[in-house]
Amino acid sequence: MARTSTEEDPDEAWVVALAAAVGGAPEAGVGVGDDAAVLDAAGHVVTTDTMVEGVHWDDRLSPADVGFKLVAVNVSDVGAMGGRPQWATLAASVPTPMDRAWLSAFAEGLQAGLRRWGTRLVGGDTTRSPGPRVFSLTVGGQAPRPVLRSGARPGDHVWVTGALGRSAEAFLAPAPGPEAMAWLRRPLPPVALGAALADAGLVHAMLDLSDGLARDLGRLCRASGVGARVDPASLPGGRPLVQAVAFGEDYELCFAAPPAASDAICSLAAMYGVSVSCVGTFTPSPELVLIGHPAWPAPAFDHFPRGPA
Repeated sequence: MARTSTEEDPDEAWVVALAAAVGGAPEAGVGVGDDAAVLDAAGHVVTTDTMVEGVHWDDRLSPADVGFKLVAVNVSDVGAMGGRPQWATLAASVPTPMDRAWLSAFAEGLQAGLRRWGTRLVGGDTTRSPGPRVFSLTVGGQAPRPVLRSGARPGDHVWVTGALGRSAEAFLAPAPGPEAMAWLRRPLPPVALGAALADAGLVHAMLDLSDGLARDLGRLCRASGVGARVDPASLPGGRPLVQAVAFGEDYELCFAAPPAASDAICSLAAMYGVSVSCVGTFTPSPELVLIGHPAWPAPAFDHFPRGPA
């Protein structure tokens, strides 16, 4: 059986240390370490995601796809907190001379994403970039019963929504299928289901799968002080293991729930038209175990790759 440690990710540790140095968590809320910050006891949540040309997209995405996806990756974080997105601000850095046709198409895609998830653009900023295009979206919303990463308990089931590995197939396969390409360009995170699961009190912990199941499940386990055993035969999507767990950009939910909640979870997911799969169990031992495999696949993407020591 493959095992991997749930020790802290060095990059994640740097962000936590930076936040502590400049002020830490908001009063009566939750700061760095979850998909979004919880600002107060009323459950106001806020998150920011950035997309950089050449890092987060290339010519496989149209300008409109970039605008839509920028909304999707942000509202995914809000849904993973059990929240509903409400407003957004945009920061755009673009090279000169401005390509107005490109920016017009980007704006159309952005507007389509905002409409889909009932979110209003309320402000932002635009600056000149000496390099590639860079867009940052900040999204705020409401999570009356926020779900954190820190609530998983030994014995809880590990659940995921949707199909894993679609974006990975689009990037890695020599001839990706149309479903994979569509998800890469315009992912549709199950935001409403995340909010409904929280409202119903069915889940103990939750996060969105933006960096791959292996990495993101490890973050949830570290936050909760547990480990997990994952059955690769239960992973939804039918794609190779490296695509299913080690790439990212799934923008699906991963959550912990007690076994007694299984029927209610399946019923609620069916109401929202979202498939759900139980893929494992949380354990007291602080290890991630991949049943039947000698090793977890190495991450197929890393924002900060480490060279030789």
